[in-house]
Order: sequence, then C-alpha cells, then structure tokens
Amino acid sequence: MSKTDNTLRNLVHQMATKEKKVKEFKKRLRIKGKVIGKSLTKKGNYKIAVERDEQQYNFIILKSHKDKYLLVEKLPINAFVSIEGIHKFKFIICTRLKQIKNFDESKQIKLGITWIHNTNQNLRKAINEGLEL
Repeated sequence: MSKTDNTLRNLVHQMATKEKKVKEFKKRLRIKGKVIGKSLTKKGNYKIAVERDEQQYNFIILKSHKDKYLLVEKLPINAFVSIEGIHKFKFIICTRLKQIKNFDESKQIKLGITWIHNTNQNLRKAINEGLEL
C-alpha cells in the first residue's frame, strides 16, 4: 500500500514541477528591439537598454553568464537584439540574448469577428454571382 502512495505522490510532484516550469516560462519578458545604451554597474555586471515601440526596457546581464557577457561587450549601440528576461526585484535579469541582423517592426493585428463575418458574406455573394452566370 505504501508503494502506491509513493507513486501517487511522485506523480503529483512531477506534474507540479512541470506546471511550475510552464508558468515561469510564461512570465518571461521577450523583446526584439534596438540597443539604445549599455553601461557597467558597480559590481561589474552590464546594464543594457533596449527600445521597442518607443518603450525602453532595462536588462541586467550578470558577469557569471559568460556567453551573454561576452556578447554584450562586443555589441554596438543601435544593434538589433532578441532578448529574454525574468523579473527579479526591480530588475529584469537576462536569460537569453541574441544579436539579429535586421528587425521587422511590423505588428500583428487580431482579426475581429466582424471582419470574419463580413468576409464570409462577401465570399457567399461572390459564389452566388459566379453560379448565376
């Protein structure tokens, strides 16, 4: 009987850890934008400012993250980056950093139900007119 209790507990624990990882991943801030500034902090970490849609985001790159730290050192201002971070205290700590060559500033638009409804009506009219010929 104790084996079934342990297996059930292990199963619940595994499910809880998976759910926790998913929630943590959803909370991350993901931005593609232009680097508008970078500076060193008192402790030797880099602070990088990224602009997207006229809004500025400040990220901290820890010196213990060697690959990201080296990339930031070489990164010129006005370069385009794809960056991801986790909110901790007052800062956003960088978890992923990648320099991208060019950046498309277009936005996706959510299509409303009225647009779909109007499109369906137009299609019906076109089909009916085509059948009448």
